[in-house]
Amino acid sequence: MEVIIIAAVVIVAIAAHVLLFHWVKFKIDEGVILQFLRTTTDDNSTGRQPTHTIITSTQLPPARVAFICRKSREIKADPGSDNSWYATRK
Repeated sequence: MEVIIIAAVVIVAIAAHVLLFHWVKFKIDEGVILQFLRTTTDDNSTGRQPTHTIITSTQLPPARVAFICRKSREIKADPGSDNSWYATRK
């Protein structure tokens, strides 16, 4: 019985660490993209940037940029253009 409890605690602890790691990594990458989008707003009146520009400027992998932009609550797709994104203002 003790072995089952210990195993359950270990599994829960490992799962929590994995989830926390992925969340922190997401927030860091999201912050990098948001910083880029918000600083380009000063240079570009719309602040919209195509995916390839974000990839080049942030040096994040293309699949990661696409994932972050789709999942972030603070990054929105530009309805007037394919594969362009902008940062929402808080």
